[in-house]
Order: sequence, then C-alpha cells, then structure tokens
Amino acid sequence: MSHPEKTPSPALSDLPNDELREYGGKLGLNLRPDMAAGEMLRLIRERQELLIELDRQALLDICVWARRPVRQSASKEELAREIAGITRMHFDGLSHRGLVALARLRGVPVRGEDDDATVIRRMRDAESLLQKLRRKRRALVGSLIEKMIGGGGSAAEGEYRFLPEEPGGAGFREQIEEAGVVGGIARRIRGVADDYVREKLDEIEARIDRKLDEIDHRLAEWRDQEIANRLKIIKITLVASILVAALSLGYSALRSRIAKPTGPTPAAQSLHEERGAAPAGASR
Repeated sequence: MSHPEKTPSPALSDLPNDELREYGGKLGLNLRPDMAAGEMLRLIRERQELLIELDRQALLDICVWARRPVRQSASKEELAREIAGITRMHFDGLSHRGLVALARLRGVPVRGEDDDATVIRRMRDAESLLQKLRRKRRALVGSLIEKMIGGGGSAAEGEYRFLPEEPGGAGFREQIEEAGVVGGIARRIRGVADDYVREKLDEIEARIDRKLDEIDHRLAEWRDQEIANRLKIIKITLVASILVAALSLGYSALRSRIAKPTGPTPAAQSLHEERGAAPAGASR
C-alpha cells in the first residue's frame, strides 16, 4: 500500500502579499500594506537570520522584564512577536544580553561588547520624534486610567510567572482526578478562554495602534495642506500688493505729467503784454 506523498509547503517567495505580511507580523515586523513583495521578503529573511543568532534566554529576559505573558517553552518567533509590542525606554532591571537583543530587534546596530550606557543611548537616538510623542501620549493616558481605577503599582507587584504550558492528555486526566469532572473541564475551559481573551485583546490593541497611526497620518496631511494654503494666500496677497503699488506709482507719474503746464502762465503773458504797450504810450 503506497502512502500518499505529502504536499511540500510553499516557499516564502511564493506566498501572496497578505500572507507575507501576516507571517512578518508573527516575527514581530510591522509591514505596511503598500510595501513591495521583494522588500517584505528581505525584511522577513533578515529577521529570520537575526532570530537564529539571538539567544532564546535573552528573549525570555526581555519578556520577564516587560512582564509580557509568555510560556517558557515559547518559540523565538512567539517571543519576537511579544517583544515587538514593547515600547518602554527605561531599562531598569533588564539584563545586558536582553538589552542587546532588544536593541537588535528594534533595528539598532549594537555589539555584544558594548556597555549598557552605549546601547541605551543608541536606542534613544534611534527613536523618532513621532514614536516619542506616541509613547508619551500612551504613558499619559495609562497614568490617567490608573488613577481613575485606583490600580497604581499592582501590575509591577509580585514575582513574574510564565504562562502554564499546553496541557496534554495526562494533564487533563490529572485535573479531573484532582477537581472532578466538572472542575477539571471548567479549569480547561477557563484556560482556553483566557488564551482567547488575551489573543482578542492583542488584536484590539493592534487595531487601536493602526487607527492611531492613521489619525497621526491624517493630521500630518491636514497640517501640510493648511501650511500650503496659507503660503498660497501670502503669495496672492504679496502679488496684489505689488500690483497696487505699481498702479499707484503709475497713476502718480501720469497725474504729475498732466498737471505740468506746456506754455507760459497767464501772469507771465500779461506781464509781457504790459511791457509791449509801454513804449507806445511814451511816444504819444
């Protein structure tokens, strides 16, 4: 009996753009929808090579430092996807290997022998003004919400714990043995529900981030359009002022030429007539 041959998985270059973008997101990359396929392939392959080079324990150090909910057995791709959502720029408590790995995942060129101060300075220099403003805005919103709900400092308290590993068949039987049928099934359902809620919250957060980026882009377009309109108004006003000044100057010159007399004035003419009549009276 011949076994059916397995269909080989498609090559990375054969994937359509939407699947490439989805796979890049699993690697922690933020690929734009208008990006060319060749550029996406290059970035994905560079990220794959980088993940091969990075130490897995360094990635776990980053997740523990940022208190990201991950399993201890998570793959490098899963860890990179979690790390991509970390925007913190204060690095107290992060190990040196985690700091170097975080900088390389953010695209900052660093070396393992660089000290912490050098790595932190390069990461802060590589942060754009828009990213800094977005991070400050989120920190402000988070601080306001924290004050409103009264949960200050609760997220940072306690020892970090990894997510429980995926339970197998024996673990499920042990849960039923410990908590009974209803309790074991409820525990399993609760774990699945927690994973589902966490995944949906990540999707909502990603959607909110995209909307904020769209709002920032539209605000930038409106600002540029407003500046262009104001410059156009200034140009029109300047041209109109020059035309009015030129017309006023021409009118003044024309008026002075019209008002200037071309012959002798009446007073000079009467004086000339008197001088001509004087000799005639003297002869009489």
